[in-house]
Amino acid sequence: MSFQFNPKLLDSKGRADFQVRIHLIECRELKAKASNGICDPVVYVTVDNKKETTQVFKNTLSCVFDHLMFFEFKWKPQDAKLKNISIQVYDSNTIRRNVLIGQFPMDIFTVYSEKGHEIWRKWTVLTNPNEPGIKGFLKFSSIVLGPREESPIHNEEDEDDEDKQEEEDLKSMILTPPSIDTVRYKLKIYCYKAEDLPKMDTFGSADPFVEVSFAANPIIRTEVKKKTLNPIWNQEIVLAVSKPTLAEMISLNVFDWERNSKSNDLIATTFFKFSQLENGPIGPKWINLYGPPKNSLRTKFKKKVVENSEYKGRILLGLESVVDPNAKPDKNTIPVFSKVIPSENYTVRFDLFEGAEFPANLLEKCFVELSIGPLKLRSKIVSPKKNIATWYESFKDLTFEYPKDHSQIPDIFINVYLKNRVLGKARLGYLRIPFSEALGISQKPKWQMLEPDHNSAVGKLDNVPGFLLYKMDAGVAKDISVVPRSKLVRPPMKKYQVRAHIYQGKDLPPADDTGFSDPYCIVKLGGSSVKTTRKEETLYPTWYETVTFETELPEPLNLAPDIVVMCYDWDKISSDDFLGRFYVKTNEIGKKFPGIPKWYKLWVNDPELCFGEILASFQLIPISQVSSFPLPESIIPEFKSSLLQISAIGLRDLLPHKMSRIKKPFIEFDCSQGTVKTKKERSKYIVKTSAQSLPTGTNPNFLEVFRMPVEIPLNHIFASSVMLRIFDQKGLGSSLIATGAVSLEALIPWANIPFKNPNLPPIVDKIPGATKEGEPIDEEVEEVDEEKDREERNRILMCDALPNSIEEANQVFHKLITFENEETSDIETEILGVRTLPDVEEKELDIEEKNDDNEDEDEAKEKEVVEYKDPRMGRGKILYELEHDLRDIPFFDFDLTRGRVRGISSFEKKFRSKSQNPNTKRVVGKFKGNFKIFDTTDKSRILPPPKLAEMFQPQKYIVRAYILRGMNLVPKDTNGSSDPYIVMSTGKTKEFIKSDRENYQKKTLRPDFYKCYEIPAIVPGNSSLEIAVYDYDTITSDELIGKTVIDLESRLFSSEWKQMQPKPIEYRALWNSSSTNPQGKIEMWLDIMTEKEALENPPLPLFPPQKENFEIRAVAWNTKDVVFKDKKMSDIFITCQFNNGERQKSDIHWRSTDGKGSFNWRFVFPVQIPSKFSRLKFQLWDKDILNANDSIAESVLDLQSFCKRAYRQKTEQNIKKQWIDMLHPNFTGKQGSLELSISLLTEAEAIAKPVGKGRKDPNQYPFLSKPDRPLSSIAPWRLDKMMKFGWKKHKWKVYCCCLSCCACLILILVLYFKMDSLIGIVGQDFVIMASDTNTGRSIMRMKDDFDKLVELDGHKIMARGGEIGDGDQFCELISRYVSLYKFNHDIELTTDETAHLIRKELANGIRSDPYFVNSLLGGFDTDKGFLYYLDYLGSLQEIKYGAHGYAAYFVSSILDKFYKPDLNQDQAIELIIRCIDELDRRFIIGSIGFVIKIIDKDGIHKIPFERKLKKTILSDSDEVNENMKID
Repeated sequence: MSFQFNPKLLDSKGRADFQVRIHLIECRELKAKASNGICDPVVYVTVDNKKETTQVFKNTLSCVFDHLMFFEFKWKPQDAKLKNISIQVYDSNTIRRNVLIGQFPMDIFTVYSEKGHEIWRKWTVLTNPNEPGIKGFLKFSSIVLGPREESPIHNEEDEDDEDKQEEEDLKSMILTPPSIDTVRYKLKIYCYKAEDLPKMDTFGSADPFVEVSFAANPIIRTEVKKKTLNPIWNQEIVLAVSKPTLAEMISLNVFDWERNSKSNDLIATTFFKFSQLENGPIGPKWINLYGPPKNSLRTKFKKKVVENSEYKGRILLGLESVVDPNAKPDKNTIPVFSKVIPSENYTVRFDLFEGAEFPANLLEKCFVELSIGPLKLRSKIVSPKKNIATWYESFKDLTFEYPKDHSQIPDIFINVYLKNRVLGKARLGYLRIPFSEALGISQKPKWQMLEPDHNSAVGKLDNVPGFLLYKMDAGVAKDISVVPRSKLVRPPMKKYQVRAHIYQGKDLPPADDTGFSDPYCIVKLGGSSVKTTRKEETLYPTWYETVTFETELPEPLNLAPDIVVMCYDWDKISSDDFLGRFYVKTNEIGKKFPGIPKWYKLWVNDPELCFGEILASFQLIPISQVSSFPLPESIIPEFKSSLLQISAIGLRDLLPHKMSRIKKPFIEFDCSQGTVKTKKERSKYIVKTSAQSLPTGTNPNFLEVFRMPVEIPLNHIFASSVMLRIFDQKGLGSSLIATGAVSLEALIPWANIPFKNPNLPPIVDKIPGATKEGEPIDEEVEEVDEEKDREERNRILMCDALPNSIEEANQVFHKLITFENEETSDIETEILGVRTLPDVEEKELDIEEKNDDNEDEDEAKEKEVVEYKDPRMGRGKILYELEHDLRDIPFFDFDLTRGRVRGISSFEKKFRSKSQNPNTKRVVGKFKGNFKIFDTTDKSRILPPPKLAEMFQPQKYIVRAYILRGMNLVPKDTNGSSDPYIVMSTGKTKEFIKSDRENYQKKTLRPDFYKCYEIPAIVPGNSSLEIAVYDYDTITSDELIGKTVIDLESRLFSSEWKQMQPKPIEYRALWNSSSTNPQGKIEMWLDIMTEKEALENPPLPLFPPQKENFEIRAVAWNTKDVVFKDKKMSDIFITCQFNNGERQKSDIHWRSTDGKGSFNWRFVFPVQIPSKFSRLKFQLWDKDILNANDSIAESVLDLQSFCKRAYRQKTEQNIKKQWIDMLHPNFTGKQGSLELSISLLTEAEAIAKPVGKGRKDPNQYPFLSKPDRPLSSIAPWRLDKMMKFGWKKHKWKVYCCCLSCCACLILILVLYFKMDSLIGIVGQDFVIMASDTNTGRSIMRMKDDFDKLVELDGHKIMARGGEIGDGDQFCELISRYVSLYKFNHDIELTTDETAHLIRKELANGIRSDPYFVNSLLGGFDTDKGFLYYLDYLGSLQEIKYGAHGYAAYFVSSILDKFYKPDLNQDQAIELIIRCIDELDRRFIIGSIGFVIKIIDKDGIHKIPFERKLKKTILSDSDEVNENMKID
């Protein structure tokens, strides 16, 4: 399976719209990375280069995401196969970087290949390539859609796919991890060596390395082998893969390392499928590499968007997958490959005859090059004549040694080069032939069409690269050598007459701004060509011409080239625009006149991407036999006199033309396309409607019927089309604003071809994977008899049986209902707003009816209580638009277009002559009408013309759209959601519009609307009902999410629609002009009524699924068998959380030494039922005073069945005390047990039986006594309780507590004062800097000779402090930046520039991965020193002196007092020493040593420094009176 789309859905660059949806549902059993055994999961989803994330869920190992993500891209179909999806679950951290828990990769194409292009609600295993084992489980859905593709619809009940639980058993409610058999593999890629790599560097060499990527593994590279074209790596790249996996493509890239460039140059790319390794290892074997020519556009090659049209060397590889539970990514050295690959001597024998149809305007000289691997042979240079080049040259035998395995032999390339004075040497085209296909001896010569080289200067759209006649033998050398080689002699040439019968074309691409083309065809063969006449302003030309020309062809004809037919659009000023081409095999053409022609599809670059067709046939007759085959008198087929009836209802939804609104349009119908006629004759077959502006210029009604005699071919293959030209009358003139065409083939009565409804929504007829009531829907609709067809459609449309009559269908309760404060007398007032429905209590309505029979009674009212009946009941569900099943629509909508697909606009001809021919064709309106053909030979079958004026008397209708909900809307806000609301209008005039903006729904992609929207409509007229969903924005304008359009006229005039009672629910896709992907769906049904019917039938009341308030009460009684987290004890407490709501916490059972805990604690949660999820999570924790609390275990209960039972019965539900096991994914086995009881009460019951949380009042239902805990269960700081329960028993605890507090205080002081000491001073012509040499962790000193003064270059020092690891990495980064700048620019950064570089990197790090580094930067530039102060937050300040760390508290006053700008070096050194001595006196633990460095014009100098430690503290008088030598 591959990506195959309608070429009309691709943009001008060949790209298609792709939409990727990821629905993250939930995760379970995540393995925590933190030491406390808990995590804060967050999910990152990356598709190509776009990334989205969920919210962070705090302190949990299992959570429900229910997060829907959308990604939209424009990809070329061949590029989309290489894209992938990555789902990564991280443990979120506030300051430090997030830690990867596990991930799951997928390939885009793998998902697209699934049924319905979807993976739906599947559990998968999360793995980490760097760590073995399962890291958790994730449930998700994924879907990949191409242009105009829709997602399947699933039943809601299918989403509740959890196992059914026993209603009284808590153990059955515990959510356990899914059972998934996983196997971890070690994927080994053996990279031995490469040969014959292309020259990539200026000096004819390369620095190659190999890069391998697959699934979620990090990209791993081999070593770079410098200055070689035949590198030897002998390295093994190891990747970790867990199966099952949805990743398939293993990417292997060979790069050329670039020293001075930001990116390396890609040499070649090759791919392997992981599934291929299931059959055993691959290789070691030679893998041949291919890429574009060396002089091609390298920028394209870096993006991997090129053709592999040249040999790029070969690489010796081996691939193997081995089961290894401990596999992780790695790179190892492997022994030299010593095995001998079995090889064979091969010979390729090539005979070159001639080439044809080369572009004469470019070709002066040409030659052919044959290459296989690095071996090349070249032909002689010839000068073509009449587009034909003749060689008749035998190349010498090309003999080579390659492996016996033919897949390891390089492909054979046959390149055709041209030479001229303008372009020089350029490759015109090439042939790439796999060696296995070339095998054979004594093969016959054959013509083959060249592949155009799109990377070459001559690779234009309309350049036919040509054909090449050659003969090639390939095989084992000894077999080829024994075959004698005959001398090449040009075969005898024989003159032929070529007759091309060109009948007509259809659906040609428009190349003019008018939306038409002026097409003509050129037929080429053997250097001769002929051109047909030009047909003006049509996309459905009718030539009915026979063009002939003579040419010489070789005998036999299998040596003759193909006939080339090229279609162009004539332009008066500029060069003609190329529309397409097709080829016809010469040896398949006969002499006789073919009776029935054939439709040939036109294509430009890819034969699979066709646009337009030509109906043609051909004859090839020797000149000597021409008289025996006379030209046909006419190729015009036999016609039958008929009557064409055109019913023109009107135009709909016309868009403005040239920034001007349409005022008074009219239509010109051209029915002269069937046969060739003169202009005077054609005028008889052209009719025009009157110009109309009512009801509006954009939606005018004509209501005219035209009948004219026409000639219809007996064979429907010759059927022509009716051209539609739409003009807008302005003053005395008119301008063409749109065009259209209607094929008459399906309208021919004797053709028996079903007419396809042109106004069907642009979706597939049946959506793959869609189900109804759990039953599959057939993907193909077969033609059956009418009665059986109606029965089948009724089965699909209706859940229940169809009613016997309309009266029976209308017998529903809503006729009995009247609403309070509802005025139905003024329908105009009612329809201008959205109807609001009265509240309904417990699905019962109080209905009041006035007693109109007796007006004298005192406003007597009769109350009836009628049971509420859901108006959705009895309605069928259609999983697509209803239009697909309405087959008796009397009138259709035909698209009207404007713009072009090929060619250059008049603006571009003047200003953008090198434009890439953008596709500007678009639909600008619709023609509503009908076409019918009558056989005039049978007058009885000619019906009288319809009286459109009577049928389409403008009448006001009331349209009621019952919109239930939106589904999978595309998000428009940055938070990944939308605030949707409904806007409904008829037509484009905005005369009738309903906006429900004030009732927008916040932050949802699946809104529940459940409203009836009323709007008036005038039919015929602005009868298109547009239902749009907008995203509400407070500041910017609201943004359109998507819309769907319903043709009200088609439904009103459909008898099938009228018979559908009640109207079925349909799922309508939402579309937006910005994309060809659906933007979501809405679930709805539609009613259309007259004003009288609307007054008699109030709107049906709609209510969303009724959510009722309940209260969950869970009591945690006791715990047992709880594992210890501290030394032989735990401080246990319990948390409880319902879904993702509030997390409630119990009190703490301190110092549990036997794993038992007593709580008697009540958790109370208000809930609403029904809910998509009903999860009650319990967690056991160990309380820690100084560190984070330790997670002991958790358990999640699925209460969905329990809640559903309470919702049905509307009464209290209880689950008695039970023990449940508590587990932790990081540990095996049970981690404890929890005794629980659960109650679920209705809101009324909860009010009648109030309770408090925990043990608070009101403490009842049941009463919870204080837990019976041992005396040892006392908080450590509660000395009062210890004294109360006995001093003697607890005195040692008191002593220990006091000693611990003192020790903590001392430790805090030690850690507080153990800081970096950085000092800097700017002198006269120098900068002096000093720092301590200590490094440590906690209270331990690790080193005492560490130099914190990092020399960035010869005149700059960065004094760093803070985290050791961060400091090392950051200083190395800055040092390399400084060196790189000097290398690139040959000058050094100034100190100021370096300071700002440091500040920028610190600031950038704050947003991703911060560096905890404080620094002083000193430097000397030219004749002046500079000093800068920077902290880890990126603050920057130039200073003259300063200090960092806690040293600043003690030395700042000394620096303030004794610093002077004109200090010399001796004075500065003495001041630094004084600061160091002050630190020794003040710190409790003195520094071991200091280092001092000076920066001046001569560079950096280290000052020798020795001193004695001074432990005495100066008195105030000593400090003040002490003399300094500094003046």
